[in-house]
Amino acid sequence: MNPDFAIVLNFKLTNPEKVNADLLVKTARDIGARAVAADGAQEAFQAACAKYTIALVNEGLGQSYLPDNVIDAMMKQREAGKATVINLTVADNGELTDESKKLLTPINDWMHMFGHAFNESEPCAISADGDSFVLQNRHMHYQKYVFVKQPLPTKITITGLTHEPNRVEWIEKRVDLKFTYEDNTLIIDLAEPVEEFPWQVLRIQEHRPEDDILETKF
Repeated sequence: MNPDFAIVLNFKLTNPEKVNADLLVKTARDIGARAVAADGAQEAFQAACAKYTIALVNEGLGQSYLPDNVIDAMMKQREAGKATVINLTVADNGELTDESKKLLTPINDWMHMFGHAFNESEPCAISADGDSFVLQNRHMHYQKYVFVKQPLPTKITITGLTHEPNRVEWIEKRVDLKFTYEDNTLIIDLAEPVEEFPWQVLRIQEHRPEDDILETKF
């Protein structure tokens, strides 16, 4: 599966003849998912996916989650380099059930803040202590993302970096974080973020190729 597909919404259809594929695929796009699956109405879903630039994949083996554990499940799968395939029930009227809508609320809130880092990341050799893990941007390896579970510690230790970072910041509001770097060990002071999320994400900005470009004078 395409590694950009961090989340796949797997629609379980009660009545394939009356499914609102356009609404369902638009919902997936709006929460930051890049792929969907469905157990019927393939032509309708293909048309909707083409309209919203969403992939239609063959993933029938999803799991059902609850609003209070779905983010944890997403983190566990992404840390392992896998996608989270989430089963959502579609009612007889062709739209999501109330239960499925409630499940999407915490996903939507979290992905609107951290979806870019989540979708674009992959496992790497860098590690973090505590209930945390590090992924790197698959397109720009000089960007590392540290996923930190609540409750937040006051400090976090990152090992495996070979150079001192240029910058460390919360992704939320781009708040700079103080840090020290010595002997390939990065210690970050975790100031309190603005909002409460079950997992927070910070960005480590390492040396970039453009940093080596000399100023051109005319």
